[in-house]
Amino acid sequence: MALLDRDSLQAYLTARIAPARALGLVVAGVEPLTIAAPLAANLNDKGTAFAGSLYSAAALAGWALLTRWCSGESIDAEVALHDSTAHFVAPARAPFRAVARAPGAADLEKLRRMLARSGRGRVAVSAEVSCDEVLVMRFSGAYAVIAGKRAAGSPLG
Repeated sequence: MALLDRDSLQAYLTARIAPARALGLVVAGVEPLTIAAPLAANLNDKGTAFAGSLYSAAALAGWALLTRWCSGESIDAEVALHDSTAHFVAPARAPFRAVARAPGAADLEKLRRMLARSGRGRVAVSAEVSCDEVLVMRFSGAYAVIAGKRAAGSPLG
């Protein structure tokens, strides 16, 4: 299985994840995994980005990062957010970007071992959302990875 590229991830988000389409989310890069969003499609009543939109961009960045990792490891798996926390630190008054940070090598090796042993595992991914180079939200999510449980139309094949 080949490592998923930006275009493959974008095609999946656009075709299969309705909120990503509605929010105008775009895979802006894969190294690091970055999801960008326009302000206009995400405005709240205060003229800033809706907190749920910031959260969605961060959660999808984490999902895309792990989905891409699975493809690169030739692991046929479904990735789903299990638990998360978000800390909103400033309003976003312009387009914003969520950048997911890959788990450490030891955490990914532990995930690989769990998947080989039981077909399931969990790993934490963090993301930061910024607007005009200002941090607006910190996100931390625990993602479940379940081998052999891909959804129809998954980017993994």
